[in-house]
Amino acid sequence: MTNLLRIELFKLRGTLSPLLCVLAPALVAVVALLIALRQPQQGWTPLLINTLGLWCYFVLPMVVAALAALLAQIEHGPRAWDHLFALPISRSGVVLAKAAVLMILIGTMSMLLVVLCFAIGLLAGEGVAPDLTVDSFPLKKAVGMAGAAWAASTLMAVLQLWVALRFRSFVVPVALGLAGTFVVVAAMGAPESIVLPWAMPLGTISMPQGNPLAALAVGLLGGLLLAPLMATHLARRDF
Repeated sequence: MTNLLRIELFKLRGTLSPLLCVLAPALVAVVALLIALRQPQQGWTPLLINTLGLWCYFVLPMVVAALAALLAQIEHGPRAWDHLFALPISRSGVVLAKAAVLMILIGTMSMLLVVLCFAIGLLAGEGVAPDLTVDSFPLKKAVGMAGAAWAASTLMAVLQLWVALRFRSFVVPVALGLAGTFVVVAAMGAPESIVLPWAMPLGTISMPQGNPLAALAVGLLGGLLLAPLMATHLARRDF
């Protein structure tokens, strides 16, 4: 499994995935900085909630959809599945390795966002919000919030990757991600919104009538349970 994971990470060279993993959190940070300059935050916690909330609410679901599609297109594009599955390797192992890579990319973006939150606070704190100092930055809390949102995104990531690997078209998984995002936006505040996979990362941070522990548990455990089913189904398919 380690070798498969290393191979899948190596395949990312020359793709848009690394660039997307940098640009997406950076764009969120720019928007969060503009908001912080207009509406100064009294302390780090509101700034973290606003920044990570913006990330989970709208950007993360679409980025996960795009990354899942890019990971699938590595094989779909050149129609390399037949060659890949002809090798003496586990088919389900290849699928699970792709899922692991997707979660690694999401985790990397989450930790990058923590660093950017720190930078936002320092920039916004210059004469605007004096409470945002280096010494007062709650690193443990920031990492915990970002880590919970990352873990809760497991179910969404597995669903998006399953669809991306099942269909050759780049459009299908991206359309699913957009649909999931807009459904969450439309259903925000409704009780049923907390059961949507695309809403679970946001549910760990802030959501009306939400339950952070439930969102974390369902998002993480649901993804871990669904991943073997995805691998078994796709391993039996002819691509």
